[in-house]
Amino acid sequence: MKLLYCNTCCDIVKLSRTTRTCQCGATGGHYKEDGLNAIYYGPAIPLGFANYSFRKALSVQPEYGMGIDYKAFVIPKVCPTMVHVVSEDYVSVVIDEDSTSVVARAGLEDKLVKIKNVYKDEK
Repeated sequence: MKLLYCNTCCDIVKLSRTTRTCQCGATGGHYKEDGLNAIYYGPAIPLGFANYSFRKALSVQPEYGMGIDYKAFVIPKVCPTMVHVVSEDYVSVVIDEDSTSVVARAGLEDKLVKIKNVYKDEK
């Protein structure tokens, strides 16, 4: 799981297939079609959770006492799965109601792009 920490407002945003922004709007981003690679903008520090470790900790949540540790890390500045762009070059993404298409918003122009749902098996 990838998240963005905004250095301006100290908000943490979980990335998804659509554009998400921090509370102040200075930082934002989204996953690309493949669900692994992401693009983001702003004064952000990308963070990661080791998915397996996180899910395991969730599954054994104790009733009392200390919570279960899981692996979280700061993603390096240069990382092939996280692309940082300047705010002006970022194209926000909004998923249509039918969840099979994406509207890419660049300024005043809207462009409809068909994508595959990477979160479920499709044949």
